[in-house]
Amino acid sequence: MVLPPKQDDGLGVILLNSNADTHFSFTNALGMISVEQVRGVHIAAAQYPRASWIVALHHHVVEYPTLTKLLSERIGTALVNGNWFMRRLQALGGRAVLMHGHRHIDWIGRCAGLSILSAPSPVMDAADNADTYFYIHSLALQEDGALALFRPERVDVGGQLTRN
Repeated sequence: MVLPPKQDDGLGVILLNSNADTHFSFTNALGMISVEQVRGVHIAAAQYPRASWIVALHHHVVEYPTLTKLLSERIGTALVNGNWFMRRLQALGGRAVLMHGHRHIDWIGRCAGLSILSAPSPVMDAADNADTYFYIHSLALQEDGALALFRPERVDVGGQLTRN
């Protein structure tokens, strides 16, 4: 799905389906971006060559550059074809940010010249009385056409006691 920018050098949104087309119950744990979707990204970018883009998907794109001892923290969370996908998005250069969920920690970084914003997931081991948070991200277009990402604003949400 593409929400084009309102003007040639504006901000558009591209929503991708990263859930792999599989036939078992753990479907949304496996992520993959299809060739057809990448072709659509390139078509949208070609129609608006001066625009910037938010590319949103469920799965995180590549493994985070952190040490981990648990295999479960690595398997089934990043896109199966994440490296291929990132190589295809390099053409967008600094004109795009990737936003994703699925990974249950928050992380902001860069890969292949693109900013990657990982949303924390309050649903894992969440309880109504537990505090949680989310971020508000601010973006701006720089004079060279690159998309600047400012320090996010964290919004804390207090847990609420429930009555039985």
